[in-house]
Amino acid sequence: MARPKPTELLVKFFPELIDKSVPKKNKEASKELNVRVCEAIISDLIGKFDSLFSYMGEGALIVKLATRHGKETIQTQNYINRFSLERDLAEAKKAGDATVEEFMKDVLAKVKKCEFDDEICILLLDNSGGSAAILPRDNPAKRIQTMIDEL
Repeated sequence: MARPKPTELLVKFFPELIDKSVPKKNKEASKELNVRVCEAIISDLIGKFDSLFSYMGEGALIVKLATRHGKETIQTQNYINRFSLERDLAEAKKAGDATVEEFMKDVLAKVKKCEFDDEICILLLDNSGGSAAILPRDNPAKRIQTMIDEL
């Protein structure tokens, strides 16, 4: 299954933003509220990242976005540090697993690039795979705000 584009997810989670029957005033209020909610969630992730970063060092916060095999489980965040990423990359190379190798290289590149005083690195995992992202600490919902404004 193909991973949806960010704007597709926005429309799915916030359908009122494109609903022609919703008054403009209500849409604007919804936009503001949705951005604040997203900002609160990202701020919580930043707090979890900082807590784990303080004793594990450079790395990425792992955020599980989906359950396996349709079973509901409690979603938890974990953390993987740079040492573990490098070890996993070496194991993928040794096993000849090109897919995992490329993924680990991407995650490591983002961790190495990350300016931890100004941003955090997260690893998003779902049933279709994973991706790494760098989120700014200052105005963490700015990208979401921009996408919502463009709808």
